[in-house]
Amino acid sequence: MRRGAAAVLVYAMLITSVAHAQNSITSGNLADAAGMALDIRSVYDPLPPTGYAPMRIVATNVGDEDGRWDFSFRSQTQKFRSENTHASRFQINVPARGTASASFLVPLAVSYGNGAGYGTSSHRLFISLAAAGAGHRDFNDYSNRVHDFPAIAISKMLADRNLAGLKNEVGQRMKSAGASAMFGSVYTPVDLPEDWRGMSGFDVCLMTNTEWLSMKPGQRVAVIQWVRLGGQLDVYVNGTITLSSLGITVDSEDRLSLGQVNLLTWDGKDLDSEKTVARHWGQPSREKNLTVDYTNQTGSKPHMKPDWGLLDSLGARSFASWQVIMFLIIFGLLVGPVNLFLLAPQGKRHRLFVTTPLLSIGASLMMVVIILFQDGVGGMGARLVVVNVVPEEAAAYVTQEQASRTGVLLGGGFELKQPALVEPLALPDTPWVKLKNTITSQSVQLSQEGGQRGGNYFRSRAEQGQILRAAVSTRARLELKAGLPVDAAPEIISALGFTLDTLFYVDAKGLVWKAIQALSTGQQVKLVRSDFAALRESWKEVSALSEGHIIRGIYDSPARSTFFATAIQAPDFTLETLTSIRWKQDHVAVFGLLAQP
Repeated sequence: MRRGAAAVLVYAMLITSVAHAQNSITSGNLADAAGMALDIRSVYDPLPPTGYAPMRIVATNVGDEDGRWDFSFRSQTQKFRSENTHASRFQINVPARGTASASFLVPLAVSYGNGAGYGTSSHRLFISLAAAGAGHRDFNDYSNRVHDFPAIAISKMLADRNLAGLKNEVGQRMKSAGASAMFGSVYTPVDLPEDWRGMSGFDVCLMTNTEWLSMKPGQRVAVIQWVRLGGQLDVYVNGTITLSSLGITVDSEDRLSLGQVNLLTWDGKDLDSEKTVARHWGQPSREKNLTVDYTNQTGSKPHMKPDWGLLDSLGARSFASWQVIMFLIIFGLLVGPVNLFLLAPQGKRHRLFVTTPLLSIGASLMMVVIILFQDGVGGMGARLVVVNVVPEEAAAYVTQEQASRTGVLLGGGFELKQPALVEPLALPDTPWVKLKNTITSQSVQLSQEGGQRGGNYFRSRAEQGQILRAAVSTRARLELKAGLPVDAAPEIISALGFTLDTLFYVDAKGLVWKAIQALSTGQQVKLVRSDFAALRESWKEVSALSEGHIIRGIYDSPARSTFFATAIQAPDFTLETLTSIRWKQDHVAVFGLLAQP
Protein backbone atom coordinates (compact mmCIF):
# COMPACT_ATOMS: atom_id res chain seq x y z
CA MET A 1 0.00 0.00 0.00
CA ARG A 2 1.35 3.46 -0.93
CA ARG A 3 2.50 5.28 2.20
CA GLY A 4 2.59 8.99 3.01
CA ALA A 5 -0.89 9.86 1.71
CA ALA A 6 -3.42 11.54 3.98
CA ALA A 7 -6.07 9.39 5.65
CA VAL A 8 -9.47 10.52 6.79
CA LEU A 9 -11.47 8.35 9.15
CA VAL A 10 -15.15 9.23 9.34
CA TYR A 11 -17.14 7.59 12.12
CA ALA A 12 -20.85 8.38 11.75
CA MET A 13 -23.24 6.43 13.94
CA LEU A 14 -26.94 7.04 14.42
CA ILE A 15 -27.01 5.67 17.94
CA THR A 16 -26.60 8.59 20.30
CA SER A 17 -29.81 10.54 19.82
CA VAL A 18 -33.40 9.35 19.96
CA ALA A 19 -34.20 12.29 17.70
CA HIS A 20 -32.36 10.46 14.92
CA ALA A 21 -29.66 13.10 14.58
CA GLN A 22 -26.35 12.15 13.01
CA ASN A 23 -23.26 12.24 15.20
CA SER A 24 -19.92 12.33 13.38
CA ILE A 25 -16.42 12.06 14.76
CA THR A 26 -13.74 12.91 12.24
CA SER A 27 -10.03 12.52 12.78
CA GLY A 28 -7.41 14.52 10.95
CA ASN A 29 -4.40 13.21 9.08
CA LEU A 30 -2.84 10.13 10.62
CA ALA A 31 0.91 9.65 10.63
CA ASP A 32 2.16 7.28 7.95
CA ALA A 33 -1.42 6.72 6.83
CA ALA A 34 -2.75 5.49 3.52
CA GLY A 35 -5.58 7.13 1.61
CA MET A 36 -8.49 5.38 3.33
CA ALA A 37 -11.92 6.69 4.34
CA LEU A 38 -14.55 4.86 6.36
CA ASP A 39 -18.21 5.49 7.15
CA ILE A 40 -20.11 3.39 9.73
CA ARG A 41 -23.82 3.81 10.34
CA SER A 42 -26.13 1.99 12.69
CA VAL A 43 -29.51 1.10 11.19
CA TYR A 44 -31.27 1.71 14.54
CA ASP A 45 -31.20 4.76 16.77
CA PRO A 46 -30.72 3.76 19.59
CA LEU A 47 -29.62 0.12 19.56
CA PRO A 48 -32.02 -2.66 20.64
CA PRO A 49 -31.53 -4.36 24.05
CA THR A 50 -30.94 -7.87 22.64
CA GLY A 51 -30.13 -9.68 19.41
CA TYR A 52 -28.00 -8.04 16.74
CA ALA A 53 -27.32 -4.47 15.69
CA PRO A 54 -26.83 -4.13 11.91
CA MET A 55 -24.01 -1.76 10.95
CA ARG A 56 -23.70 -0.47 7.39
CA ILE A 57 -20.08 0.06 6.29
CA VAL A 58 -18.74 2.03 3.32
CA ALA A 59 -14.95 2.05 2.90
CA THR A 60 -12.99 3.99 0.28
CA ASN A 61 -9.38 3.37 -0.71
CA VAL A 62 -7.62 6.00 -2.84
CA GLY A 63 -4.28 4.19 -2.56
CA ASP A 64 -2.56 2.13 -5.25
CA GLU A 65 -2.68 -1.15 -3.32
CA ASP A 66 -5.48 -3.23 -1.86
CA GLY A 67 -6.36 -2.49 1.75
CA ARG A 68 -8.23 -4.07 4.62
CA TRP A 69 -10.13 -2.80 7.64
CA ASP A 70 -10.31 -4.90 10.82
CA PHE A 71 -13.21 -4.24 13.20
CA SER A 72 -13.51 -5.28 16.83
CA PHE A 73 -16.85 -4.63 18.55
CA ARG A 74 -17.53 -5.10 22.26
CA SER A 75 -21.04 -4.61 23.58
CA GLN A 76 -21.15 -4.16 27.37
CA THR A 77 -23.99 -3.75 29.85
CA GLN A 78 -23.52 -2.44 33.36
CA LYS A 79 -26.00 -2.43 36.23
CA PHE A 80 -24.58 -2.10 39.74
CA ARG A 81 -22.01 -4.91 39.99
CA SER A 82 -23.36 -6.93 37.07
CA GLU A 83 -21.36 -6.55 33.84
CA ASN A 84 -21.98 -8.59 30.70
CA THR A 85 -20.10 -8.41 27.41
CA HIS A 86 -20.41 -9.76 23.88
CA ALA A 87 -17.39 -9.33 21.59
CA SER A 88 -17.22 -9.80 17.81
CA ARG A 89 -14.73 -9.38 14.98
CA PHE A 90 -15.18 -8.57 11.28
CA GLN A 91 -13.10 -7.66 8.25
CA ILE A 92 -13.69 -5.78 5.01
CA ASN A 93 -11.29 -5.78 2.03
CA VAL A 94 -11.09 -2.64 -0.10
CA PRO A 95 -9.56 -2.79 -3.60
CA ALA A 96 -7.01 -0.23 -4.71
CA ARG A 97 -8.66 3.01 -5.81
CA GLY A 98 -12.04 1.47 -5.09
CA THR A 99 -14.94 1.38 -2.65
CA ALA A 100 -16.40 -1.55 -0.73
CA SER A 101 -19.58 -1.76 1.30
CA ALA A 102 -20.81 -4.34 3.80
CA SER A 103 -23.42 -4.91 6.47
CA PHE A 104 -22.23 -6.37 9.78
CA LEU A 105 -24.51 -7.92 12.37
CA VAL A 106 -22.97 -6.98 15.71
CA PRO A 107 -24.16 -9.13 18.65
CA LEU A 108 -25.35 -7.15 21.67
CA ALA A 109 -24.85 -7.94 25.36
CA VAL A 110 -28.02 -8.57 27.37
CA SER A 111 -28.55 -7.12 30.86
CA TYR A 112 -28.51 -10.36 32.85
CA GLY A 113 -28.37 -10.58 36.62
CA ASN A 114 -29.05 -8.23 39.51
CA GLY A 115 -32.75 -7.96 38.80
CA ALA A 116 -32.28 -7.52 35.03
CA GLY A 117 -35.48 -6.84 33.16
CA TYR A 118 -36.62 -4.02 35.46
CA GLY A 119 -35.72 -0.32 35.58
CA THR A 120 -32.68 0.83 33.61
CA SER A 121 -29.12 -0.28 32.92
CA SER A 122 -26.28 1.32 31.00
CA HIS A 123 -24.98 0.02 27.70
CA ARG A 124 -21.72 0.83 25.93
CA LEU A 125 -20.58 -0.25 22.49
CA PHE A 126 -16.80 -0.14 22.02
CA ILE A 127 -15.44 -0.13 18.47
CA SER A 128 -11.80 -0.63 17.52
CA LEU A 129 -10.79 0.04 13.92
CA ALA A 130 -7.47 -0.87 12.34
CA ALA A 131 -6.10 -0.77 8.81
CA ALA A 132 -2.64 -1.53 7.49
CA GLY A 133 -0.80 1.76 7.21
CA ALA A 134 -3.76 3.75 8.57
CA GLY A 135 -3.23 3.22 12.27
CA HIS A 136 -5.69 2.20 14.99
CA ARG A 137 -8.68 4.13 16.34
CA ASP A 138 -11.09 3.46 19.23
CA PHE A 139 -14.62 4.82 19.66
CA ASN A 140 -17.50 4.08 21.98
CA ASP A 141 -21.19 4.87 22.36
CA TYR A 142 -23.00 5.15 25.68
CA SER A 143 -26.75 4.90 26.32
CA ASN A 144 -29.28 3.82 28.95
CA ARG A 145 -31.64 0.91 28.36
CA VAL A 146 -35.22 0.79 29.60
CA HIS A 147 -36.51 -2.67 30.52
CA ASP A 148 -40.15 -1.98 31.43
CA PHE A 149 -41.37 -1.54 27.86
CA PRO A 150 -41.12 -3.86 24.83
CA ALA A 151 -38.38 -3.19 22.28
CA ILE A 152 -40.04 -1.35 19.40
CA ALA A 153 -38.57 -0.36 16.04
CA ILE A 154 -40.44 2.64 14.59
CA SER A 155 -39.93 3.80 11.01
CA LYS A 156 -38.73 7.31 10.25
CA MET A 157 -42.01 8.30 8.57
CA LEU A 158 -43.96 7.45 11.72
CA ALA A 159 -41.33 8.88 14.05
CA ASP A 160 -40.82 12.30 12.45
CA ARG A 161 -44.07 13.79 13.77
CA ASN A 162 -44.94 11.38 16.56
CA LEU A 163 -41.84 10.23 18.45
CA ALA A 164 -41.80 13.09 20.96
CA GLY A 165 -45.46 12.54 21.90
CA LEU A 166 -45.00 8.78 22.17
CA LYS A 167 -41.95 9.25 24.40
CA ASN A 168 -43.85 11.67 26.66
CA GLU A 169 -46.71 9.20 27.00
CA VAL A 170 -44.30 6.42 28.01
CA GLY A 171 -42.74 8.82 30.53
CA GLN A 172 -46.13 9.59 32.06
CA ARG A 173 -46.83 5.88 32.54
CA MET A 174 -43.37 5.19 33.97
CA LYS A 175 -43.30 7.99 36.54
CA SER A 176 -44.03 5.60 39.39
CA ALA A 177 -41.12 3.39 38.34
CA GLY A 178 -38.74 6.33 38.05
CA ALA A 179 -37.41 5.02 34.74
CA SER A 180 -36.11 7.01 31.80
CA ALA A 181 -38.69 7.20 29.05
CA MET A 182 -38.13 5.81 25.57
CA PHE A 183 -40.68 4.59 23.05
CA GLY A 184 -38.53 2.87 20.45
CA SER A 185 -35.62 2.86 18.00
CA VAL A 186 -35.90 4.87 14.79
CA TYR A 187 -34.91 3.29 11.48
CA THR A 188 -35.30 3.84 7.74
CA PRO A 189 -36.89 0.75 6.11
CA VAL A 190 -34.69 0.85 3.00
CA ASP A 191 -31.66 0.48 5.33
CA LEU A 192 -32.86 -2.81 6.84
CA PRO A 193 -30.56 -5.80 6.20
CA GLU A 194 -31.64 -8.80 4.16
CA ASP A 195 -31.16 -11.04 7.18
CA TRP A 196 -33.89 -11.58 9.80
CA ARG A 197 -31.30 -11.51 12.58
CA GLY A 198 -30.92 -7.80 11.93
CA MET A 199 -34.36 -7.36 13.55
CA SER A 200 -33.93 -10.04 16.20
CA GLY A 201 -33.57 -7.56 19.08
CA PHE A 202 -37.09 -6.17 18.68
CA ASP A 203 -40.50 -7.33 19.83
CA VAL A 204 -42.50 -5.05 17.54
CA CYS A 205 -41.78 -3.26 14.25
CA LEU A 206 -43.87 -0.30 13.09
CA MET A 207 -43.91 0.99 9.51
CA THR A 208 -46.30 2.36 6.89
CA ASN A 209 -47.57 0.50 3.85
CA THR A 210 -45.63 2.83 1.51
CA GLU A 211 -42.40 2.09 3.42
CA TRP A 212 -43.13 -1.63 3.19
CA LEU A 213 -43.47 -1.39 -0.58
CA SER A 214 -40.31 0.74 -0.84
CA MET A 215 -38.11 -2.09 0.45
CA LYS A 216 -36.28 -4.61 -1.72
CA PRO A 217 -37.77 -8.11 -1.99
CA GLY A 218 -34.91 -9.52 0.12
CA GLN A 219 -35.62 -7.03 2.89
CA ARG A 220 -39.32 -7.92 2.94
CA VAL A 221 -38.42 -11.61 3.10
CA ALA A 222 -36.17 -10.91 6.12
CA VAL A 223 -39.01 -9.07 7.89
CA ILE A 224 -41.43 -11.95 7.19
CA GLN A 225 -38.88 -14.44 8.56
CA TRP A 226 -38.51 -12.35 11.71
CA VAL A 227 -42.30 -12.39 12.14
CA ARG A 228 -42.47 -16.16 11.63
CA LEU A 229 -39.96 -16.55 14.45
CA GLY A 230 -42.13 -14.58 16.87
CA GLY A 231 -42.02 -10.93 15.84
CA GLN A 232 -44.98 -8.56 15.53
CA LEU A 233 -45.28 -6.31 12.48
CA ASP A 234 -47.72 -3.39 12.67
CA VAL A 235 -48.37 -1.82 9.26
CA TYR A 236 -50.04 1.60 9.33
CA VAL A 237 -52.24 2.24 6.29
CA ASN A 238 -54.16 5.24 5.00
CA GLY A 239 -56.92 4.00 2.71
CA THR A 240 -58.34 0.64 1.66
CA ILE A 241 -55.21 -1.47 1.92
CA THR A 242 -55.22 -5.21 2.68
CA LEU A 243 -52.46 -7.58 3.71
CA SER A 244 -52.88 -9.53 0.47
CA SER A 245 -52.32 -6.35 -1.55
CA LEU A 246 -49.04 -5.96 0.34
CA GLY A 247 -48.06 -9.53 -0.51
CA ILE A 248 -48.46 -10.78 3.07
CA THR A 249 -50.43 -13.98 3.68
CA VAL A 250 -51.58 -14.91 7.19
CA ASP A 251 -53.35 -18.06 8.35
CA SER A 252 -57.03 -18.45 9.21
CA GLU A 253 -56.31 -17.12 12.73
CA ASP A 254 -54.57 -13.99 11.38
CA ARG A 255 -51.17 -15.31 12.48
CA LEU A 256 -47.93 -15.74 10.60
CA SER A 257 -46.34 -18.84 12.16
CA LEU A 258 -45.25 -17.79 15.68
CA GLY A 259 -45.71 -14.09 14.97
CA GLN A 260 -48.40 -11.68 13.94
CA VAL A 261 -49.05 -9.00 11.32
CA ASN A 262 -51.55 -6.20 12.07
CA LEU A 263 -53.05 -3.57 9.78
CA LEU A 264 -53.66 -0.29 11.64
CA THR A 265 -55.23 2.85 10.21
CA TRP A 266 -53.88 6.37 10.55
CA ASP A 267 -54.41 9.72 8.82
CA GLY A 268 -50.96 9.77 7.25
CA LYS A 269 -49.66 12.35 9.74
CA ASP A 270 -50.38 11.86 13.43
CA LEU A 271 -50.68 8.85 15.73
CA ASP A 272 -52.77 8.81 18.88
CA SER A 273 -49.96 8.65 21.45
CA GLU A 274 -52.15 7.38 24.28
CA LYS A 275 -53.73 4.58 22.23
CA THR A 276 -50.44 3.60 20.59
CA VAL A 277 -48.54 3.29 23.88
CA ALA A 278 -51.50 1.53 25.54
CA ARG A 279 -51.46 -1.00 22.70
CA HIS A 280 -47.94 -2.09 23.63
CA TRP A 281 -47.99 -1.46 27.38
CA GLY A 282 -47.55 -4.70 29.32
CA GLN A 283 -46.71 -6.66 26.17
CA PRO A 284 -44.28 -9.57 26.72
CA SER A 285 -40.71 -8.82 25.67
CA ARG A 286 -37.86 -10.93 24.42
CA GLU A 287 -35.49 -9.41 26.97
CA LYS A 288 -37.62 -10.51 29.93
CA ASN A 289 -38.01 -13.89 28.27
CA LEU A 290 -34.23 -14.25 28.48
CA THR A 291 -33.66 -12.70 31.90
CA VAL A 292 -36.80 -13.45 33.93
CA ASP A 293 -39.25 -16.00 32.46
CA TYR A 294 -37.09 -19.08 33.05
CA THR A 295 -36.12 -18.15 36.61
CA ASN A 296 -39.46 -19.17 38.13
CA GLN A 297 -39.60 -22.08 40.56
CA THR A 298 -42.41 -24.22 41.92
CA GLY A 299 -41.54 -23.00 45.42
CA SER A 300 -40.10 -19.92 47.08
CA LYS A 301 -36.97 -21.67 48.34
CA PRO A 302 -33.84 -22.24 46.21
CA HIS A 303 -33.84 -26.00 46.80
CA MET A 304 -37.27 -26.42 45.20
CA LYS A 305 -37.28 -27.90 41.72
CA PRO A 306 -37.36 -25.53 38.70
CA ASP A 307 -40.61 -24.68 36.95
CA TRP A 308 -39.08 -25.15 33.47
CA GLY A 309 -40.14 -28.63 32.35
CA LEU A 310 -37.09 -29.17 30.15
CA LEU A 311 -34.65 -28.44 32.98
CA ASP A 312 -36.75 -30.48 35.38
CA SER A 313 -36.52 -33.46 32.99
CA LEU A 314 -32.79 -33.71 33.77
CA GLY A 315 -33.68 -34.82 37.30
CA ALA A 316 -32.53 -33.57 40.69
CA ARG A 317 -28.87 -33.13 41.49
CA SER A 318 -27.59 -32.88 45.04
CA PHE A 319 -24.89 -30.33 45.72
CA ALA A 320 -23.33 -32.78 48.24
CA SER A 321 -21.92 -30.04 50.48
CA TRP A 322 -21.19 -32.64 53.18
CA GLN A 323 -18.46 -34.09 50.95
CA VAL A 324 -16.74 -30.71 50.76
CA ILE A 325 -16.97 -30.32 54.55
CA MET A 326 -15.53 -33.82 55.13
CA PHE A 327 -12.71 -33.14 52.67
CA LEU A 328 -11.81 -29.88 54.45
CA ILE A 329 -11.88 -31.57 57.86
CA ILE A 330 -9.59 -34.40 56.71
CA PHE A 331 -7.25 -31.97 54.95
CA GLY A 332 -7.17 -29.79 58.06
CA LEU A 333 -6.21 -32.80 60.21
CA LEU A 334 -3.47 -33.86 57.79
CA VAL A 335 -1.92 -30.45 57.25
CA GLY A 336 -2.30 -29.55 60.93
CA PRO A 337 -1.86 -32.13 63.75
CA VAL A 338 -0.63 -35.03 61.58
CA ASN A 339 1.82 -32.83 59.72
CA LEU A 340 2.99 -31.03 62.85
CA PHE A 341 3.38 -33.98 65.26
CA LEU A 342 4.02 -37.01 63.02
CA LEU A 343 5.58 -35.86 59.76
CA ALA A 344 7.52 -32.90 61.13
CA PRO A 345 7.82 -33.42 64.91
CA GLN A 346 9.76 -31.21 67.26
CA GLY A 347 13.39 -31.04 66.24
CA LYS A 348 12.50 -31.74 62.60
CA ARG A 349 10.32 -28.73 61.88
CA HIS A 350 12.31 -28.01 58.73
CA ARG A 351 10.37 -30.87 57.10
CA LEU A 352 7.32 -28.58 57.02
CA PHE A 353 8.87 -26.87 53.99
CA VAL A 354 8.50 -30.20 52.16
CA THR A 355 5.50 -31.95 53.73
CA THR A 356 3.11 -28.98 53.62
CA PRO A 357 3.47 -28.37 49.83
CA LEU A 358 3.26 -32.12 49.18
CA LEU A 359 0.06 -32.45 51.24
CA SER A 360 -1.46 -29.46 49.44
CA ILE A 361 -0.60 -30.81 46.01
CA GLY A 362 -1.89 -34.26 46.98
CA ALA A 363 -5.14 -32.78 48.30
CA SER A 364 -5.60 -30.77 45.10
CA LEU A 365 -5.08 -33.87 42.95
CA MET A 366 -7.48 -35.82 45.13
CA MET A 367 -10.10 -33.06 44.75
CA VAL A 368 -9.70 -33.22 40.96
CA VAL A 369 -10.14 -37.01 41.03
CA ILE A 370 -13.26 -36.71 43.20
CA ILE A 371 -14.76 -34.09 40.87
CA LEU A 372 -14.00 -36.18 37.78
CA PHE A 373 -15.44 -39.28 39.45
CA GLN A 374 -18.61 -37.50 40.56
CA ASP A 375 -19.31 -35.23 37.59
CA GLY A 376 -17.34 -36.74 34.73
CA VAL A 377 -16.25 -34.88 31.60
CA GLY A 378 -18.72 -33.11 29.32
CA GLY A 379 -22.37 -33.15 30.26
CA MET A 380 -25.91 -34.20 29.48
CA GLY A 381 -28.91 -32.25 28.29
CA ALA A 382 -32.41 -32.12 26.86
CA ARG A 383 -33.79 -30.11 23.93
CA LEU A 384 -37.16 -28.98 22.65
CA VAL A 385 -37.08 -28.30 18.90
CA VAL A 386 -40.09 -26.52 17.39
CA VAL A 387 -40.09 -26.68 13.58
CA ASN A 388 -42.45 -24.60 11.46
CA VAL A 389 -42.42 -25.98 7.91
CA VAL A 390 -43.36 -23.47 5.19
CA PRO A 391 -43.32 -25.30 1.81
CA GLU A 392 -44.13 -22.24 -0.32
CA GLU A 393 -40.95 -20.55 0.95
CA ALA A 394 -38.83 -23.73 0.80
CA ALA A 395 -37.93 -23.00 4.40
CA ALA A 396 -38.43 -24.14 7.97
CA TYR A 397 -38.26 -21.90 11.03
CA VAL A 398 -36.63 -23.48 14.06
CA THR A 399 -37.00 -22.36 17.67
CA GLN A 400 -34.96 -24.54 20.02
CA GLU A 401 -34.86 -24.49 23.81
CA GLN A 402 -32.17 -26.52 25.51
CA ALA A 403 -31.06 -27.21 29.07
CA SER A 404 -27.88 -28.99 30.11
CA ARG A 405 -25.94 -30.06 33.17
CA THR A 406 -22.17 -30.26 32.89
CA GLY A 407 -19.28 -31.87 34.69
CA VAL A 408 -15.74 -30.82 33.82
CA LEU A 409 -15.52 -29.07 30.45
CA LEU A 410 -12.25 -28.99 28.53
CA GLY A 411 -13.61 -26.18 26.36
CA GLY A 412 -16.82 -24.18 25.97
CA GLY A 413 -16.58 -22.96 22.37
CA PHE A 414 -18.60 -24.34 19.48
CA GLU A 415 -19.32 -23.66 15.81
CA LEU A 416 -22.76 -23.25 14.28
CA LYS A 417 -23.16 -24.79 10.85
CA GLN A 418 -25.78 -22.25 9.78
CA PRO A 419 -26.70 -18.66 10.71
CA ALA A 420 -28.64 -18.63 13.99
CA LEU A 421 -29.32 -16.53 17.04
CA VAL A 422 -28.07 -18.16 20.27
CA GLU A 423 -28.97 -16.57 23.60
CA PRO A 424 -28.29 -17.77 27.17
CA LEU A 425 -31.20 -18.00 29.63
CA ALA A 426 -31.18 -16.89 33.25
CA LEU A 427 -32.30 -19.88 35.37
CA PRO A 428 -33.63 -20.45 38.92
CA ASP A 429 -31.36 -19.57 41.82
CA THR A 430 -29.85 -22.96 42.71
CA PRO A 431 -26.29 -23.95 43.71
CA TRP A 432 -25.64 -25.34 40.20
CA VAL A 433 -26.85 -22.31 38.23
CA LYS A 434 -24.30 -19.58 37.39
CA LEU A 435 -26.53 -17.27 35.31
CA LYS A 436 -29.39 -16.00 37.48
CA ASN A 437 -31.59 -12.96 37.90
CA THR A 438 -30.01 -12.12 41.26
CA ILE A 439 -27.06 -10.18 42.62
CA THR A 440 -25.07 -13.46 42.88
CA SER A 441 -25.25 -14.12 39.13
CA GLN A 442 -21.97 -14.58 37.32
CA SER A 443 -21.35 -12.29 34.36
CA VAL A 444 -21.92 -13.44 30.80
CA GLN A 445 -18.81 -13.11 28.63
CA LEU A 446 -19.46 -14.13 25.02
CA SER A 447 -17.66 -13.81 21.69
CA GLN A 448 -18.45 -14.39 18.04
CA GLU A 449 -16.33 -14.54 14.90
CA GLY A 450 -18.09 -15.96 11.87
CA GLY A 451 -19.86 -19.15 12.90
CA GLN A 452 -17.57 -19.68 15.91
CA ARG A 453 -19.05 -18.95 19.34
CA GLY A 454 -16.91 -18.62 22.44
CA GLY A 455 -17.16 -17.58 26.07
CA ASN A 456 -19.27 -19.03 28.86
CA TYR A 457 -22.38 -20.24 27.05
CA PHE A 458 -21.44 -23.49 28.85
CA ARG A 459 -19.61 -23.66 32.17
CA SER A 460 -18.04 -26.51 34.13
CA ARG A 461 -20.10 -28.09 36.91
CA ALA A 462 -23.17 -25.99 36.12
CA GLU A 463 -26.71 -26.03 34.84
CA GLN A 464 -27.43 -23.72 31.93
CA GLY A 465 -29.99 -23.10 29.23
CA GLN A 466 -30.10 -21.42 25.84
CA ILE A 467 -32.68 -20.55 23.22
CA LEU A 468 -31.76 -20.73 19.54
CA ARG A 469 -33.59 -19.46 16.46
CA ALA A 470 -32.85 -20.05 12.79
CA ALA A 471 -34.40 -19.93 9.33
CA VAL A 472 -33.39 -23.14 7.53
CA SER A 473 -33.60 -23.63 3.76
CA THR A 474 -35.28 -26.98 3.04
CA ARG A 475 -37.64 -28.78 0.71
CA ALA A 476 -39.05 -30.86 3.57
CA ARG A 477 -42.84 -31.01 3.58
CA LEU A 478 -45.98 -32.98 4.16
CA GLU A 479 -48.19 -33.31 1.09
CA LEU A 480 -51.91 -33.96 0.74
CA LYS A 481 -52.47 -36.84 -1.67
CA ALA A 482 -54.09 -35.75 -4.92
CA GLY A 483 -57.15 -37.22 -6.61
CA LEU A 484 -59.10 -38.16 -3.48
CA PRO A 485 -62.93 -37.87 -3.49
CA VAL A 486 -64.30 -34.76 -1.79
CA ASP A 487 -65.78 -36.71 1.12
CA ALA A 488 -62.84 -39.13 1.51
CA ALA A 489 -60.52 -39.18 4.52
CA PRO A 490 -57.29 -37.22 3.87
CA GLU A 491 -54.12 -39.13 3.01
CA ILE A 492 -50.76 -37.56 3.70
CA ILE A 493 -47.36 -38.25 2.12
CA SER A 494 -44.20 -37.39 4.09
CA ALA A 495 -41.07 -35.79 2.67
CA LEU A 496 -39.83 -34.44 6.02
CA GLY A 497 -36.68 -36.50 6.39
CA PHE A 498 -37.58 -37.91 9.83
CA THR A 499 -40.31 -40.03 11.41
CA LEU A 500 -43.42 -38.54 13.00
CA ASP A 501 -44.77 -40.33 16.05
CA THR A 502 -48.06 -38.44 16.23
CA LEU A 503 -49.81 -36.46 13.49
CA PHE A 504 -52.96 -34.32 13.56
CA TYR A 505 -54.46 -32.36 10.70
CA VAL A 506 -57.10 -29.61 10.76
CA ASP A 507 -58.67 -29.51 7.28
CA ALA A 508 -60.13 -26.53 5.41
CA LYS A 509 -63.54 -27.15 7.00
CA GLY A 510 -62.11 -27.13 10.53
CA LEU A 511 -62.42 -30.92 11.03
CA VAL A 512 -59.66 -32.66 12.99
CA TRP A 513 -57.98 -35.82 11.70
CA LYS A 514 -55.16 -37.95 13.05
CA ALA A 515 -52.79 -40.73 11.99
CA ILE A 516 -53.11 -44.00 13.89
CA GLN A 517 -49.51 -45.02 13.16
CA ALA A 518 -46.08 -43.45 12.83
CA LEU A 519 -45.27 -41.80 9.51
CA SER A 520 -41.81 -42.17 8.00
CA THR A 521 -40.27 -40.29 5.08
CA GLY A 522 -41.49 -41.57 1.70
CA GLN A 523 -44.53 -43.23 3.22
CA GLN A 524 -48.17 -42.19 3.22
CA VAL A 525 -50.88 -42.63 5.81
CA LYS A 526 -54.67 -42.46 5.76
CA LEU A 527 -56.11 -40.33 8.55
CA VAL A 528 -59.10 -41.02 10.77
CA ARG A 529 -61.46 -38.55 12.46
CA SER A 530 -60.42 -37.05 15.78
CA ASP A 531 -61.22 -33.90 17.76
CA PHE A 532 -59.60 -30.75 19.15
CA ALA A 533 -59.41 -32.22 22.65
CA ALA A 534 -57.10 -35.01 21.44
CA LEU A 535 -54.98 -32.52 19.48
CA ARG A 536 -54.58 -30.18 22.44
CA GLU A 537 -53.76 -33.05 24.80
CA SER A 538 -51.05 -34.34 22.47
CA TRP A 539 -49.39 -30.93 22.14
CA LYS A 540 -49.88 -30.02 25.78
CA GLU A 541 -47.34 -32.67 26.76
CA VAL A 542 -44.74 -31.07 24.50
CA SER A 543 -45.58 -27.46 25.28
CA ALA A 544 -45.24 -28.16 29.01
CA LEU A 545 -41.50 -28.44 28.39
CA SER A 546 -41.34 -24.80 27.23
CA GLU A 547 -41.25 -21.87 29.60
CA GLY A 548 -41.01 -19.43 26.70
CA HIS A 549 -44.60 -20.05 25.57
CA ILE A 550 -43.31 -21.01 22.13
CA ILE A 551 -46.16 -23.22 20.97
CA ARG A 552 -48.94 -22.80 23.51
CA GLY A 553 -50.82 -20.25 21.43
CA ILE A 554 -50.60 -22.48 18.36
CA TYR A 555 -52.65 -25.40 19.68
CA ASP A 556 -55.08 -23.20 21.66
CA SER A 557 -56.68 -22.05 18.40
CA PRO A 558 -55.28 -24.19 15.55
CA ALA A 559 -55.45 -22.67 12.08
CA ARG A 560 -57.22 -24.54 9.30
CA SER A 561 -55.32 -26.57 6.68
CA THR A 562 -52.51 -26.99 9.22
CA PHE A 563 -50.82 -30.12 10.56
CA PHE A 564 -49.46 -30.65 14.07
CA ALA A 565 -47.01 -33.46 14.79
CA THR A 566 -44.42 -34.68 17.27
CA ALA A 567 -41.24 -36.70 16.81
CA ILE A 568 -38.35 -38.07 18.82
CA GLN A 569 -35.68 -36.49 16.65
CA ALA A 570 -35.25 -34.26 13.61
CA PRO A 571 -31.51 -34.25 12.81
CA ASP A 572 -31.68 -31.84 9.86
CA PHE A 573 -33.44 -29.19 11.95
CA THR A 574 -31.72 -29.57 15.32
CA LEU A 575 -29.15 -26.85 15.93
CA GLU A 576 -25.97 -28.43 17.32
CA THR A 577 -23.85 -26.54 19.82
CA LEU A 578 -21.25 -27.95 22.24
CA THR A 579 -20.18 -31.41 21.05
CA SER A 580 -19.21 -32.65 24.53
CA ILE A 581 -22.85 -32.43 25.69
CA ARG A 582 -24.73 -35.72 25.37
CA TRP A 583 -28.26 -34.72 24.38
CA LYS A 584 -30.15 -37.70 25.79
CA GLN A 585 -33.62 -36.24 25.36
CA ASP A 586 -34.88 -34.59 22.21
CA HIS A 587 -38.49 -33.48 21.93
CA VAL A 588 -39.61 -32.31 18.49
CA ALA A 589 -42.81 -30.45 17.63
CA VAL A 590 -43.63 -29.78 13.97
CA PHE A 591 -46.40 -27.69 12.46
CA GLY A 592 -47.23 -25.96 9.19
CA LEU A 593 -49.44 -25.90 6.14
CA LEU A 594 -49.78 -29.02 4.02
CA ALA A 595 -48.36 -28.75 0.52
CA GLN A 596 -51.31 -28.99 -1.84
CA PRO A 597 -51.25 -31.35 -4.85
